[in-house]
Parts: sequence; structure tokens; C-alpha cells
Amino acid sequence: MSKMKNCEKPHVVAVPFPALGHTIPFLDMATLLASNGLTVSYVTTQANAHRVEQPVSEAISNGLDIRLVVLPTPAVKGLPVGLESSDQMPMEASDLIRELAEKLQQPFNRWIEGQLEQETSPPVCIIHDLFIFWALQSAQKYKLATVLFNACGALATVNFVLGRFKSVGHGLGMLINTFHELEPGYMQHLKNVTNKPVWGIGPVFPPRGSAKVGMRGKMADIGENELVRWLDSQSPRSVVYVSFGSQTYLSPQQTNALARGLEASQQPFVWAIKVAPAFEPATSDFAARDRAYFPEDFQERTKNRGVIVWGWAPQLLILSHPSVGAFASHCGWNSTLESVNLGIPLIAWPMYGDQPFNSKLIEDLGAAIPFCQNRYAIPDAERVKEVVRTVLIEDKGKEMRKSAEKMKEAARKAVEEVGSSRADLQAFVNAVHELHSRLGKNKREKHKCC
Repeated sequence: MSKMKNCEKPHVVAVPFPALGHTIPFLDMATLLASNGLTVSYVTTQANAHRVEQPVSEAISNGLDIRLVVLPTPAVKGLPVGLESSDQMPMEASDLIRELAEKLQQPFNRWIEGQLEQETSPPVCIIHDLFIFWALQSAQKYKLATVLFNACGALATVNFVLGRFKSVGHGLGMLINTFHELEPGYMQHLKNVTNKPVWGIGPVFPPRGSAKVGMRGKMADIGENELVRWLDSQSPRSVVYVSFGSQTYLSPQQTNALARGLEASQQPFVWAIKVAPAFEPATSDFAARDRAYFPEDFQERTKNRGVIVWGWAPQLLILSHPSVGAFASHCGWNSTLESVNLGIPLIAWPMYGDQPFNSKLIEDLGAAIPFCQNRYAIPDAERVKEVVRTVLIEDKGKEMRKSAEKMKEAARKAVEEVGSSRADLQAFVNAVHELHSRLGKNKREKHKCC
């Protein structure tokens, strides 16, 4: 299939919402589809293109047909030039990114029109994000099929997404970044209520050994070698990795409470701390200001058993290291799947959106323990200490690791040649080929009539 001429290959267009939690799985999905014989155009904006150029170039050098489509950035009143992703925005300004996403329809339509005028390899399908609300409208205008790529899990989709987004039940079907063995009942329910195919193709990650594993999303704020050396110096399964995603910023009170709990646990930790963004360019002053959030002399007292990463951390690299035994997380779906894929128990602080559903799913499967709820709560330092020690050194933690290992094994089998995700992926690719052949036949018949 991969040896097909470009004109014979089905061409699909991937349109993510401009937020790291969406663009990363969309890029991994695009790479997966391209590795299975499709031409994939990945749509982005000028500033966001820099975040994906390296992995796209790597995919192209490996023979995959991925095309980076950079749309001109529409002007949005109040949005500074160069800020085009929600993780770069203060939370109170996130509506500006939604407006940006809405205004991408016109430049997208112009690009689609140019593509459809070509004789070779015009797009046959738009694979869109939940938050790209105009995708259905554009697809109808140009007589293209649509497929929703759902970056949430099936449980969250059943309880949180259904009924809120009209796109869920429309189009050719739904691609979802999960696997049947993780959420069998919820996957079946989605098929029943949408009456459409639901292809579970997850967990979708970059290939092992890829450069994207270390630098997934953007450049890390710590040297990879330095971090690995420190992790190598720790005992197996002794380290708790702490990170609450690309869009969560802790208050001084939350940071202080978490720091006191981590210190009291006496366990080694790697803590990735997001610095709250402002509209002006980030500088080291932000990190210096946030150091005041810690208890007095906290960094000095924990310098031999703690690493603090200001900003972005290479999360997959950290979680895959044998010294890491727990992941204190907000339970965003990307992070949840990473813990599942790598067999790491979760210490859960779900904050909003789909996160409480993700936390509950993994807790019910025996591999998560909650310690706080909602984004404005202040954790109890004693509870932080308790859950960290429970997961890393107590018998309950051993049982959680066994449960996490079972999920890891199920995830591994799902993407193997005879696995459920592999079968769903092939079914989707076949559906796109059928669509491509049908459209090609219609085009040939139209030419005969003329």
C-alpha cells in the first residue's frame, strides 16, 4: 500500500483545534494514517507550524506522505501576533483562541478549493476536531466526507461530550484515541447511540525511538541528558512525576500545599510546573516570581531528591524511565493514556472537563488513587504525603502497579497485528479507500458524459 503512486492514494485532511492537548494526538494520528498508505494534509497556523515541523520532517524522511498546510492566521481583536494556541494564553483569554479557530474556516475553504481543482489526489475526507465547529459546513459545501477524531476517551464522550456537540453523530464515523479492552461497554454504547462506526485506534503515540518521544509538543526546558542522568541515579519505581498538563496553572496556595506534601513524603520527585502565561513574551522573571510560591527553603531542602522543571517537560521520556513509579496528574486524556501505555499508576487530581471521568475510569480499574478534586481546590498536604507513599512504597501500591501492568499489556496487544486497534485502523483505512474509489468512479463517469 505504501508503494502506491500519490495519485492512487486516498487523501485525507486533519484539522485540529489549536491547543497542545489536541494538536499532539492529531499529529500522532496523522502519522499513523500516513504509515498505513494514506496521504495526510495536516492543517495548522503559522506560529503553530513551528511546533510540528520537526516530527513532520522526520515522518517525510521516513517515506510518509504528510503535508503541512499552513493557513494564514486571521486577525483576532485582542490576540497578540504569534500567540495561536490556548496553552500560550491566560485562562481568562481562551475565548480568543476559539475565535481564531472559527475564523480559520475562510482560509481553509480557499485551500480546499485549490486542492479540488487539481487532477491528482484531491482530498476525499476531512478529519476534524470536536471544537472545529465549521468542519461539517465546509464538508457539505465541497461534497466531502467528514470523520470526527475524538481526543477524549469513550467514557468521557458518553457522559460529557454527547449532547454538547452536534458533530458526534454526523459524518462517516468517529475515530477515537482509545482501545476496546480499556472501555468496552462505553465503546459499544457510542456505536449504539451514533449508529455509525466508532474506530478505536489507540493508544496513538509516536513510534518508539522517535525524536518525537523526547520533544513531543515543544522543546523541553531541561536538558534531556541531565534529566536522564538524575533518573538513572534513583531506585526503580521510587520517583513520582508531577505534572498537570499544558493548560493548568496552580495558584501560590496550591503550589505551596503540594510542595509541603511532596517534601513530607520523603520520596524523590520530578515536578513540571507550568508558569502562568501573559501576553508579553515569557522571560526568566516568571520563573523567579513563581519560586516565591514554595515554602521557605523548599528547594534547598529537597535539592538532592527533587527536580523542578519550569515549563514544558519531556513527559513520555520521564514516564518511560524505570525509576518512575507514580504519576501525579490532572488526568487529561493524553496523560491518562500515557500512564496506561507505560503501566504507571495515577495519583489523580482531576480539575475540569473530561478529567473526572478519566480519573474514575482508571480508579475503577485499580490503577489510580485520587487526592484532590476540581481546579480551584487546595490539596491537603497530609493527603499528598499519604497517597505518594501509598503508591510508591506500600502494599496497595504494589496492587495498583499490577493493575497498571495489565492495562499496559492490553494496550500493547491492541496495537499489534491482530489487535483490536489494529483491526479498527485497517477498517477505517479500507473505508477511506472505498470512498476514494467511489469518488474516482464518479469523476470518470462525469468526464465520459462530457
